[in-house]
Amino acid sequence: MLNSTAIVKEAESVTGLTNLGNPLFIEGFYKLVDSINHEADLTDMGIQAQHHRLMGVLVNMLRLEAEVQQHPDILDESIRTPVVIVGLPRTGSTMTHRLLAADPRHTAMLWWEGRYPAMLPGEQRGNPIERMSLGKAEVEAVMAASPDALSIHPWDYKGADEEILLLEHTFFSTVPESFMRLPSYSAWVSQQDHEHAYKQLKVMLQYLQWQNPGRAEKRWVLKSPHHLGFIDKLLMVFPDAKIIQTHRDPHKTVPSFCSMCANLFEPLTNSYDKNSIGAHWANKLSSALNHCMKVSQDNQSNFLDLNFLNMIKDPIAEMTNVYSFIGEDFTDQAENAMIAWKEENQHEMGAHQYSLEEFGLEEKFIEKHFNDYIERYIKKEAI
Repeated sequence: MLNSTAIVKEAESVTGLTNLGNPLFIEGFYKLVDSINHEADLTDMGIQAQHHRLMGVLVNMLRLEAEVQQHPDILDESIRTPVVIVGLPRTGSTMTHRLLAADPRHTAMLWWEGRYPAMLPGEQRGNPIERMSLGKAEVEAVMAASPDALSIHPWDYKGADEEILLLEHTFFSTVPESFMRLPSYSAWVSQQDHEHAYKQLKVMLQYLQWQNPGRAEKRWVLKSPHHLGFIDKLLMVFPDAKIIQTHRDPHKTVPSFCSMCANLFEPLTNSYDKNSIGAHWANKLSSALNHCMKVSQDNQSNFLDLNFLNMIKDPIAEMTNVYSFIGEDFTDQAENAMIAWKEENQHEMGAHQYSLEEFGLEEKFIEKHFNDYIERYIKKEAI
């Protein structure tokens, strides 16, 4: 079993620091550890992996709080009109994210930054070589433990990735329940005010920008399915955000998401039930999509819809609409960078096999719980 008090003391000993920031986040840490111990049924390797992950998160939190206290100018960093991509996996959201991140005028959180956002002792700003190496080793470990992972998500330690990894540091994120059974922790997270988490996300983006001054002139491109369920909170913190929502039939996207979770569960747990994964995530995803749909109706100038089929057919052509929406010129430099990225990465994802039935789901469940979403975004595109 994990010992939450011992993990906190260990993180404090490693860093020589004691300020973990927002008490709500610390409450979330204790809720998570309790849920892991009583509900997750982890293997010995799984327990060790979670001890390492939790330690890393706490160490980052301690170092971040110390940096902000020592360098209050971090909070003066401007995060101007971020572009935020939201959509379930297999909707073209990752492609959209990485195409936009390829534009030299833009910046995005890289995978290694999500796992190791805090500068190490003695590290000079702009020289994060050691943290990059840590990220590279971790991605290689994921690939070794889950060989099918690459067919589900294009893992690249130095590639643009989801800032859900930053939100994980608030203990308000859905990251832990994506690879462990954690019903009590999931219920606790759903009851919290996620404005706290998005305020912390802004601080973490400011911190990453401060670490690399060249980013100050660039525009952040963010992306995560997590934002679907809390898009109102994101807009409270980033009211000028330009949100691009990618759409595809949930008959395909929901089992794909469940398949990703099952793939992550497998090396960590003694037992897991695909039907439980399907029921948990199908309900959570339908709630998130329906929430985002309502918020977008009330904030139409903040939202642009992208259809998956159009993105697959000609992603560069779709960028014309995207750039008009975000208020930028679609320059030759941006287009050439995107074409280069596409050519380098067109082979990186293999075939991903999944079905609704594999996770105990039926078409009528999707049609009932995703009905409004399908009527608004999917059937309209099919006409």
